[in-house]
Amino acid sequence: MSSEQRPSPKSILRSILLASRTDIEGLQLNFSDLAWSGNAELALTILLRFLPETASPALYLDLAYLLCQEGQWLSFADLKNETKVWEEILELDLLDDQSAENILAGFFASSSSASAQANFSITKPHDAESTFAEWIFARIEILDSSVGIFNLIHELVSQHHDLPSKIIQWRTGVLEPVERFNMYYPDNESFNHLFQLSQIVNPDQSSAIITFLLQHSTSRTITRDVGTIVTPYLNYIDTVSSSDAKVAWPTFFNWLVSASNGEKFGAVVELAKNWDGPAASNDLTLQYVSSLLAFCYIYPIANAEVFESMHTIQKRALYILNASSDNEQFSNAAIETQLSDVLETCAFDFPNSPLFLATKSNLDLFDVLVTAAALISVYIPTTLQSIAQLRFYGTAADQLAFISKVVRGKSKEYAYRDDSNWRTLRSGARWLRNKSLVLQKLTESEIESVFVSALLDFGRIGLVQEIYIDPIYSPIETSHLEQHILNSFQNHYDNASNCNATRGSLKTASQILALIYPKLSNSEPLMRADLLLKATHELSKYSLTLVHGVPLQPLQIKLNGNPEEIISQLLQSNQKAYIQPDDLITMTKNLHVGLDMPVAELQGVEYRIIRMSVYAALAADDFTTAFEYCMSRLWDHRDAIAQLDRDLVWQVFYAAGRYVSPNASSTPSPGPNAQSPMAMLLINNRVKHLRLQMRLLSLALDICPEVNMLEILTVWQEFELQIIQCLAK
Repeated sequence: MSSEQRPSPKSILRSILLASRTDIEGLQLNFSDLAWSGNAELALTILLRFLPETASPALYLDLAYLLCQEGQWLSFADLKNETKVWEEILELDLLDDQSAENILAGFFASSSSASAQANFSITKPHDAESTFAEWIFARIEILDSSVGIFNLIHELVSQHHDLPSKIIQWRTGVLEPVERFNMYYPDNESFNHLFQLSQIVNPDQSSAIITFLLQHSTSRTITRDVGTIVTPYLNYIDTVSSSDAKVAWPTFFNWLVSASNGEKFGAVVELAKNWDGPAASNDLTLQYVSSLLAFCYIYPIANAEVFESMHTIQKRALYILNASSDNEQFSNAAIETQLSDVLETCAFDFPNSPLFLATKSNLDLFDVLVTAAALISVYIPTTLQSIAQLRFYGTAADQLAFISKVVRGKSKEYAYRDDSNWRTLRSGARWLRNKSLVLQKLTESEIESVFVSALLDFGRIGLVQEIYIDPIYSPIETSHLEQHILNSFQNHYDNASNCNATRGSLKTASQILALIYPKLSNSEPLMRADLLLKATHELSKYSLTLVHGVPLQPLQIKLNGNPEEIISQLLQSNQKAYIQPDDLITMTKNLHVGLDMPVAELQGVEYRIIRMSVYAALAADDFTTAFEYCMSRLWDHRDAIAQLDRDLVWQVFYAAGRYVSPNASSTPSPGPNAQSPMAMLLINNRVKHLRLQMRLLSLALDICPEVNMLEILTVWQEFELQIIQCLAK
């Protein structure tokens, strides 16, 4: 632009002063000079930079509009030259042009106001609407950065009769959403305290903006907030974006997914119920549904209310997609094929996971997995994501461990489920395998094994009978059932607190064994278990302690592992137990077999028990019983016994033969009463007892080793002398 076309420095200074005084009429008069007609950009710059920020837009918008229009300088020329002129303006006429130029340059250079920092240029000099829009945007930036008075900005973009479409778009997509936020949440930090309006139109800021705008949203307000704040804003950002791709809406979808890590679950559910998603394009609608799926898969909390809400989201997603049952679906194999190329650690990355694709088949799969998670969460805490991982990435071992955990629960309280609950759980487990495919890598037999094992361990005898014993075709093979029964029998046996098979855990063990033994199977392991149970129950009839201060428990029998030692302690602690040697022998044999001890150790056990019984009888001062056991239970079998233990018989006979009762009657001394009937009876009894002992000693002499003969003979001779003395009296 030539210097002839440029307004004089004094005219420019006059315009600046008039603008700073908000003398719009004076400005119009000053701009009526034809020298200004080619300098609209300079006039608009002065109006922009030197008007006070607090000036009402109603005062200057018309002037700015006219400056942007070609041919509107005539409107300025029509003004009368009767405007008020301040003294300062008159003084400008005293300056020469060079002085005015110097003042003008210094004034521009020294200005530090927010307005002075604004740059304005007409990018489309022949497009009046664009020029007007650019000037308004520049003025908005000045107002926002300096005073942040939204009511002035609102006036600036609302009151003119011919606002550019860009300004209307900005007002709808930026200003009004921010104003609504401040109105909806007046008690919280307002938007303009943290952000400038210029930031909101930066796509790179959209994530932070959305997080801020929705930070206070609740299930009651989120539909309103998304509809009246977020949607206009995101539509505006995508509309003015230089790219054809929608870049703003994905930030909102990311916010929805990230809400799964916070406390916005109820809010997102309500949004899904009431908001159909962006209306801008079908592609955005698909992304919206995808984000809802991701939100549910990633949500870390699991309970009945959550899963019910997820079902609601699934139904709404189907409605939004308008997907009917006639739509083509991917097969189950298809989604598994897609996931096979995705690492487990990346399987739930939004938006790339195949599980999150907004398709009818994925929504059907989602519904099935939510049902599975809801079924399982009744018994143990679980999440939708863990169920999906189990189905698509879990090994057979993982799935078996999982269903075992579900069936057995996390505490003993699950043992108190009633039969109806157990039947429901079993049906659910079969559904998890056959329909939802969550347990698809397990066989039906493996699942049944988990159930029969748990039912046995929890003592649900009637259910085991109903499901696995009574049917003609049992869902589990007899050999497998037998193994589970044996395992459970041992568990209950080991956990029993006493040895009585009619009470507590041992009663349950007995009932479990009776399910199959002997009517369905009489295998050796079952027979051993039965004998162990019988022996244990018989031991409960006696007072016996293997661990000091603790009454006998079944597990102690196993830990001791020596049936004969147990019987020996029984005889020591039960005074009359020796009178039932056959019962003791049976118990010992049953313990030997029941504990699966070597067969060789069972040989001669009955004779060893008789030996213990003889010693117990002597300890109880019952020589008669001891003598009877020696003669009837040992002597008649001495040859067989000698093959097992050559010393057993003579040692027992020697012990019984030399036994001296602490209560044995003494021989009466000579005197006047020596021949009394009572004295004679005592003498006869003593002689009889000595002769029985001598008989035992004689038999011991017959079979003992030579080295022991003299010892036995010495005792025999002593007793012979006592007999002679008694007879002499």
